[in-house]
Amino acid sequence: MTLLHRRWLFVALLVAGLGLGVAGAHRVAVVEDVFELGPEKSKVSHAIYGTFETGDEVFAVRLTFDEPFALPFEMLIEHRVELEDHRPNYAVVGPGLPAPTGEELTVLPRKLPAGAGVFLERHDIQDREVIFESVMRRTYWSSGPVGLPLLAGEYEVWVFSPDGTTGDFALGFGVEEDFGDFGCDELTSNWGTYAY
Repeated sequence: MTLLHRRWLFVALLVAGLGLGVAGAHRVAVVEDVFELGPEKSKVSHAIYGTFETGDEVFAVRLTFDEPFALPFEMLIEHRVELEDHRPNYAVVGPGLPAPTGEELTVLPRKLPAGAGVFLERHDIQDREVIFESVMRRTYWSSGPVGLPLLAGEYEVWVFSPDGTTGDFALGFGVEEDFGDFGCDELTSNWGTYAY
């Protein structure tokens, strides 16, 4: 093997290794009720998946921050005809957020903890943006990304369906990629089953 061939082989292996690192960096999880993240993982980029079977469920993600942090959130719904009217809401609940309006209080699925404020994403834009999420290789309707400045402390994100619609959802949040491991089994386990 010539020196030139060895260099190209090295570059190809390096690129393949970096690709696996990027795949492992975007954390994927399925939430059935409550999903908890401590301070070391609350800033990491996550895609939390769930399914509304009855439309009455309330899914919760608990986040803890040891310092103030601006965190982006986005609700994603698979771009499929049967999910066209599925528009789950999410509420970020915790310290330093605005007090809810009277209308927001009627929509929220739970009573707010004492002293907590709320950011409520109603997912009610008429013409939702359609995006291709390149890590998960899926096409989604998006509620649009929103960045929230959060204080140090504990927060909950409630995902609920005020109209009682059923179907899948993905809540995306976080900014930092975690290259701690290079496993990508969850990421690629169902790639072959989707073609939207």
